Amino acid sequence: MKPTKFGIVQQLKEKHKKRLALAQEELRRRMAKPATRSDSYIPDVLLFWKWAFRVGKGCSGFSLGDVPRVWTDVLDQFLSWLETQCPDFEIHQVKTKGRGLTMYLGTKTKFAIPDENVRAEISKLEHLLTMPQAPQTPPKARKTKNR
Repeated sequence: MKPTKFGIVQQLKEKHKKRLALAQEELRRRMAKPATRSDSYIPDVLLFWKWAFRVGKGCSGFSLGDVPRVWTDVLDQFLSWLETQCPDFEIHQVKTKGRGLTMYLGTKTKFAIPDENVRAEISKLEHLLTMPQAPQTPPKARKTKNR
């Protein structure tokens, strides 16, 4: 992947297009029929192992839970890119919340990353790594008692 100033999320989306589509299908299956997985995978440990020096003091770091492996790869490559754009960035928290990824990143002196373009790329990444919509279940008919 060639180094760029901006547009990293689009590059990651194109590079991992097939794997991201498969991950969405996998997430849909899991949502429809929850089951234990035989290929346990711990993205929090892997990412923390590599990026621990970037987690701010008193910050929680990573809390991703059971996400597809491609999410870890995309996030790792994004953080590598971010390191080139903002050498003093800190990870406050990266977690799955609601329908997808939420990232709280800042610098050693500021709570938020000051560069507006970098913040836009972070927002695009959060939008890219979202959970599929939960399948709609028909409402159950209420049982009425005859008195």
